[in-house]
Amino acid sequence: MTEKIKRTEDNNPNSRGIADKDIRNILEIIHAEDYNAFRAVDDVLDQLSVAVRETHKRLESGGRVFYVGAGTSGRLAAQDAVELEPTYGIGNDKFDFIMAGGNEALTRSVEGAEDDADSSKEELKKRGLCELDTVVGISASGRTPFVQGAIEYGRERGALTIGIVNNTGSMICERSEICIVLETGPEVIQGSTRMKAGTSQKIVLNAYSTALAILLGKTYDNIMSHMGVKYNIKLKQRAVNILTSEFKIGTTEAEALLVKYNYRLDSIINSLRSNDKFDK
Repeated sequence: MTEKIKRTEDNNPNSRGIADKDIRNILEIIHAEDYNAFRAVDDVLDQLSVAVRETHKRLESGGRVFYVGAGTSGRLAAQDAVELEPTYGIGNDKFDFIMAGGNEALTRSVEGAEDDADSSKEELKKRGLCELDTVVGISASGRTPFVQGAIEYGRERGALTIGIVNNTGSMICERSEICIVLETGPEVIQGSTRMKAGTSQKIVLNAYSTALAILLGKTYDNIMSHMGVKYNIKLKQRAVNILTSEFKIGTTEAEALLVKYNYRLDSIINSLRSNDKFDK
């Protein structure tokens, strides 16, 4: 008889007595459990591949992606979405997030907001959700009403629905067209899903959005060709380094090209590639 898979809310026998351990032992227990986040992602790469492929089809046809979450899951989703513009030039007109409790909940807990299933539907309605769009619902428990509401509305509108959860047999999983179940098991501190459950979600979101950026042509090989160079000195220097190392031009020429092309690194790369001697 196979052992029943433990849920994120269960008590973890591996961390019983943790309060009596010394600091080093406490950290060892936490770190050992974190490995389960990576193992969980190993098991869902097939489903994640399907999610990326189907999302890409819709983005290419003019669709958008909406991350929906509450608490830790919502904050991780928001972080992933907002970082896409400076990294890949993908703005919130293409990738956006809907957080239970609104933007206020990004910096402080608004716990009751996750129980409002109608508010997520209203937010998607305001954004004119359609069949070309993708709704990605993230919830460790897999039963957050705010996320359930968004998935249900997504199905009603014909949008692609993707669930990212940490418990098997969840309502969100059952209602999503594609479900990614990250079986990370019980947390070191019972129910604290900001730990390895959150880590696994972050890994999946990183992979999902990065793969889409690559497929959308927002990179030059493994280089951030569409990054927001103007934002700070570090990024300007990074752009110079990319141009000098990839295209074997001098620093002065690279800096002059950045000014000439108004710091559009992608335009510079396209221009240099059009010259046969720079074509890789």
